[in-house]
Amino acid sequence: MYDPWGALTPAVLVVLVWLVVAMGLVVLGPEPRARLRPAVRLAIAVGGTAGVVAVPVAWWTDDPRHGVLVGAVVAWSFLPWGWVRRDWTLAGTVAWVLSVDATVLYLAAVLRWTLTADLGPWTTAASLALWCVEVFVALIGLACAWELVDVTARHRWRPTRDPRQLRRDGRPVRPFVSIHVPTHQEPPEMVIETLQRLVDLDYDDYEVLLVDNNTTDPALWRPVQSWCDRQDRVTFVHLENWPGYKSGALNHALTRTDDRAEVIGVVDADYLVDPDFLTDCAPWFGFSDVSFVQTPQDYRGSGASSYFRRLHHSYAYFFSVSQRSRNERNGAIFGGTMGLVRRSELEAAGGWDEWCITEDAELSLRLLRRGGRGVHLDRAYGQGVMPLTFESLKRQRYRWCFGGVQILRMHGRSLLPGPRSATNRLTPAQRWAYVSGGLQWLGDLAALAFLGFLSIAAVDLATGGDLLVRRLSGVLLAAVVAVVAIGSLRAIASVRRVGRTSWRDSVGVFGLWLALGITVARASARAAVAREGVFLRTPKVRAGTFGVARALRHNTLECIVAGWCVVMAALASTHASGGAALVAGLLLLQGAGHAAAPFNSIAAQRSHLPPSVAPRHRSIARRRRLVPVVRGERP
Repeated sequence: MYDPWGALTPAVLVVLVWLVVAMGLVVLGPEPRARLRPAVRLAIAVGGTAGVVAVPVAWWTDDPRHGVLVGAVVAWSFLPWGWVRRDWTLAGTVAWVLSVDATVLYLAAVLRWTLTADLGPWTTAASLALWCVEVFVALIGLACAWELVDVTARHRWRPTRDPRQLRRDGRPVRPFVSIHVPTHQEPPEMVIETLQRLVDLDYDDYEVLLVDNNTTDPALWRPVQSWCDRQDRVTFVHLENWPGYKSGALNHALTRTDDRAEVIGVVDADYLVDPDFLTDCAPWFGFSDVSFVQTPQDYRGSGASSYFRRLHHSYAYFFSVSQRSRNERNGAIFGGTMGLVRRSELEAAGGWDEWCITEDAELSLRLLRRGGRGVHLDRAYGQGVMPLTFESLKRQRYRWCFGGVQILRMHGRSLLPGPRSATNRLTPAQRWAYVSGGLQWLGDLAALAFLGFLSIAAVDLATGGDLLVRRLSGVLLAAVVAVVAIGSLRAIASVRRVGRTSWRDSVGVFGLWLALGITVARASARAAVAREGVFLRTPKVRAGTFGVARALRHNTLECIVAGWCVVMAALASTHASGGAALVAGLLLLQGAGHAAAPFNSIAAQRSHLPPSVAPRHRSIARRRRLVPVVRGERP
C-alpha cells in the first residue's frame, strides 16, 4: 500500500537545497528587473520549481509517486501568492514560496517523527514543547524572509506623486511646522549644534521648541537657555520633576506650540539636520490622508572604526528593509526623530502615550488604526550620534524591545484578524506588519528556551539517557543543520546586499545582533509581565575606565551563558553519535553569539571617536575634571 509520508523527509532536504539557490539569486544576484510578463513568470516558477523538486525526490525514494506528490504540493503552494508576481522577480517568487514550503514540510516532518517515534509520555511532551518553540521561531523567520524578498526582489514599487507639485490656493503647500527637541541631561555643546542646524533650515514657516526635561545640573541646561534666548524662532522650556519621561515632555510641548502649526516635527538632541528637510518633507501633508512622515534615522561617524561601521549597518537594515516593505502596504512605523506628524491627528489620537517607552512607534499604530496613512521616505535628512559604548547600545536596545512588546501587549486585540470597524481601520497587511514586528523582539527569548532544551539533551546524552536526539534519523539531522545554516547565511547575505558592505562586516553585524540576544531576551521577558518600564536614556558620551575587566564586568550574564554553552557542548560530545554532534554544534553556535558581547564591548572601547564627536567629548571631559562632584543621572 502506498505511503505518502515516505516522501516527507526527502522533500524537506530537496526543497531546502533549491531554497538556497533561489535565495542566493535574490540576495546575491543583480538588481531586480522585469524581463518577462507576469503570467509567463508565474508559469515558469510553478512548472520549473515543481519539476526540479519532484525529480530528485523520485530518484531519492526510488518511487515516482513520491516525486509526483511533492511536485504537485509545491505547484499548488504557488496559488496563494500569485498576486505578488507583478511586483517581484521570478527568483523572488520562487524563494518566498520555497521558504514557506520548507518551513511547513520541516515542521510537519518533525511533528510526525515526534508522534510516531515511541518516545514515551514525558519525552513526547518535551518534544512537543520544543516543536512549539520551533513553530514560533519559524514564524519569525518567515516574517524576516518576507521583508527581505519584498525589498530585494521587487522591481515595481507603489507609485507616488511628488508632493512639491501640490498647490494650495495656487501656491506650493508649505504648512507651518513646529519642531520639538526634547532633551535630558545632554551636553550643551551638542544641543546647541543641533539647534543651530535647525535654525538654518531652508524653510520659512516653522518654529523650534526645545523642552529640557528634568535635567538636574544647571551647567547643562543654562548655556542652552542662554543661546536660545538670542534666537528669534527658538523657544526654550525647562521642566523639573516632570512626569512621563520623553512623552511627558513632548505632550507639554504641544501646549506651548504656535497656534499656526499644522505639523509637529521631532528631532533628537544629537541630530544634525539637512537644510532641505522641511522643504522636501512638509509638503507631504498636502495629501489629506497623510498622518505622519518618517525619514530614515542615520548616523555620522561610521568610518571612525570597524565597530562603528558594523553598528551603522545594523541600524540601516531596518529602514532599508523592514520600513520599505511595510510602507508598500501602509504599515510603516513612526520612529520619532526625523519624523513629522499632523498636529490635528496627533491631538485627536490623544497625544503621546506616557505609559509606552517607545511612544513614537505606539503613536503610529494609533494613527493608522484611525485610518491615516504613514509615509516612509528612503532618503535620510539628518545624522545623529551612535551609542559610543556597547553598554549604551544595550540600554538602547533594551528600551526598544521593551516598548515593542508593550505595544504588542496593549494593542494585541486590535491586531487580531477581524473586520475593519469605525474604531479600528487596520487592514490585514497592517495588522501583520505590527504583529510580526512585535514578535521579532521575542525571538531571542525563544532562543534561550531552545538553549534550555539543548542543555537537557546534552545532560541526557552524557548520562546515557534515551531522549529524542538519539533517535533522530540522519536525514532529519541534516535538515535541522540546513535550517540553522540557511537562516544564518540569509541574515549575513541580506546585510551585505542591502548595505553593500563586505562579507567581513556582514558577519560582524550578524555577530552584533547575536551579542545583544541576552539583553533583548531580558527586555521581552520583563515587558511580557510589567505594564510600565523605565525610559533608559542612551548616553551621548563615553565615560569610565576601559579594559577587558570592564568588558567582562558589564557583560557578566553573557559570559556566564557562553560558558554554560561550552560546558553543555562538552557533555554532549562525550557520546559519539550524529545527534550528539548536532546538539554540541548548536550549543557552540549559541555560545559564540553570547561570547561576542564582551568582544564588541572591547571593540567599542578601542574605537576612535567619530571626528564630529571627539572635540565635544574632550570638552566634556575637561569640564568634568573641574567639577568636584558629578551628579548622577536618572536612568
